[in-house]
Amino acid sequence: MISTSTNAVVELAKRVPGKVAAVAVLMEKGGKPPGLELLPAGDREAVAALVGAKAVSGRANEVVSQVVSGAGTPHRVLVVGLGDEVTAQSWREAGAAVAKYARRHKLESVAIVVPEEGAIDPLATGFLLGSFNYREYKGTASKKGDDAKEKGVRLTLVASDTGVRAAAALERARIVAEGQNLARTVASRPGNDINPPSLAKVAQEVARDSGLSCRVLDERELKRLGMGGLLAVGAGSPKPPRLIVLEHKGLASKRLKKTGTGTISPPILVIGKSITFDTGGISIKPAEKMGEMIYDKCGGMAVLGLMRALAEAEFPLRVVGLLTSAENHVSGTAYRPGDIITLYNGVTVEVTNTDAEGRLVLADAIAWGIETFKPAAVVDLATLTGGCVVALGHTMAGLMSNDDALVAELLAAGEAAGEKAWRLPVGEDQRQMMKSNHADIVNSAGRWASPLTGAAFLTYALPEKPKVPWAHFDIAGVADTDKELPLYAKGATGYGVRTLFEWLSARARK
Repeated sequence: MISTSTNAVVELAKRVPGKVAAVAVLMEKGGKPPGLELLPAGDREAVAALVGAKAVSGRANEVVSQVVSGAGTPHRVLVVGLGDEVTAQSWREAGAAVAKYARRHKLESVAIVVPEEGAIDPLATGFLLGSFNYREYKGTASKKGDDAKEKGVRLTLVASDTGVRAAAALERARIVAEGQNLARTVASRPGNDINPPSLAKVAQEVARDSGLSCRVLDERELKRLGMGGLLAVGAGSPKPPRLIVLEHKGLASKRLKKTGTGTISPPILVIGKSITFDTGGISIKPAEKMGEMIYDKCGGMAVLGLMRALAEAEFPLRVVGLLTSAENHVSGTAYRPGDIITLYNGVTVEVTNTDAEGRLVLADAIAWGIETFKPAAVVDLATLTGGCVVALGHTMAGLMSNDDALVAELLAAGEAAGEKAWRLPVGEDQRQMMKSNHADIVNSAGRWASPLTGAAFLTYALPEKPKVPWAHFDIAGVADTDKELPLYAKGATGYGVRTLFEWLSARARK
């Protein structure tokens, strides 16, 4: 089983385990911790003393501890702040705060008192995301110190009701969070490890482990199909490009195969930009922070993590995931500004900037995926433009689409999942900006409105008729972080896995 760097397990119980290193309760700012009746008497007294002495404020992510050494095993009691308003996101962050506290203090077991049933999923999600610890390249030097002593942490969620619904909520949280942590793990691997062929092997391993089907289109097949965008971007690297196709069949497909009866609905198509390293090509990037371009594959890694989660959850809908992968390199065979290339659907593109490569690989995948699978809807995720970071910063993705209903669904899913997005316009004005004097379109119209023109480029991969609902997430500002966040350590975030799982779940309920 491929690593998800999740150094934790979660379980439900009606009472605090007899031997636990820490017990946590949650407190809204200015309020009182709920669920104290689920604590042993000594723990209740410790919490009351902390609250009574005003040692706790309840501010977001505050963790105040007290050692209890009365009857039973000595342990810590934690009061964790939720902030001014109790929301699913404040529960997620509280769960992550407990996980980070457990790691700092090398605790092997913790319990959290669940204030209500609806808190089970976000608390478990936050704890598992906060427990993520990417250590695949920690070598001998790290193993000599305290890092070598780190062990897994067991979280017990103490709830008055541990029935079927509660257990299902916990299992859903585990599956989705581990899918997100898988995305973070593979996104964190460096370019000398992950390239298009080795990424294909990772996808095949994930598929074998989870029951997905996997097909890999190599450079010969890409050339036969005429995927000029993907081939051009990968031309400068000795590691040739790949289009990786993962499919979750869904319950209807399984029933049809088993019984010979029923129908298969059109699938949902999700596509992720998977540039394993991006030098910018001949339009080369500055040296400073170029190493962070290992995260240019984060859109595809979100698709990889989502597909694993769907398979493990035995999700009812049919979903196809495409990872469109190349390494954008500088060499004598690299594509050049001024080149004219032909995309899979016959659209010709004048290359004006080789660092606007993501849209080229996505366009081939979108056009081929729609023709091949005839999907009910298409969503792509890509670290596409620095302009999106300028516009929206590092707290939300840009969302562009040709379908208002699809946008409403995705924004609602993001709100429920705690992943922010903001709709940006894409229309005929932006499409006109992409026109070329020498080809059908250019791949870059310059810096002005770059997130919008990047999305407009992708619309040229869509068929005119019939209309296919399509949405594009520009995740350049949220795919990774260079500072510690409430839910995430520095590095890849896995943005998009929770939103898309929530969106697909809502569709499945219709």
